[in-house]
Amino acid sequence: MATYNVKAHPGFAGYDLAEERVAPNGIRRLFQKLTVWSQERRAYRQAVFELSELSDRDLADIGIARCDIEAIALQTAKAKTAGR
Repeated sequence: MATYNVKAHPGFAGYDLAEERVAPNGIRRLFQKLTVWSQERRAYRQAVFELSELSDRDLADIGIARCDIEAIALQTAKAKTAGR
């Protein structure tokens, strides 16, 4: 059986197979970033929902102003996903 030299084929001129092997790693990193982003977003939305459900009195008891809910939820979401 004859071996086929891909690099010698004119249709593959300038095409580097080593670069092609890198592409799956790039796709894997993309999916990992999307997964982390999705987890952060889910944690953020959950924290905002839970804190928004509290009354002003309950928020004052734990030292949170209603206007700070989104910032605290963002910090919480980032902290949760950083530990994974």
